[in-house]
Amino acid sequence: MLPNPNLFIRILNKLRGRDPVAEYYSWLVKFGRVTEGRILDFEQNDRDTTIYYQYRIANVDYETSQKLNREQLNRRHLYAPGTSVTVRFDPKNPGSSVVP
Repeated sequence: MLPNPNLFIRILNKLRGRDPVAEYYSWLVKFGRVTEGRILDFEQNDRDTTIYYQYRIANVDYETSQKLNREQLNRRHLYAPGTSVTVRFDPKNPGSSVVP
């Protein structure tokens, strides 16, 4: 049985101190295309706050969620349900997005 190549890549990235997911979202914040979205809801527990938002690209509606980082938590009033927000998305994969 051959070893899982994804496992090898994940171990190699861990040894190198890289986090490809964090790097991808950092790229989205800097270079992703911009559209307008709307906050649908939020959920708060002891550890973190998650926002749920929607946006539309090429007449396709997308709904997703995101955990707020520390900086965003300091301005959580900007993420109330119904609020309009800027969304950055990957033009090659419009379902991947982030609220900066």
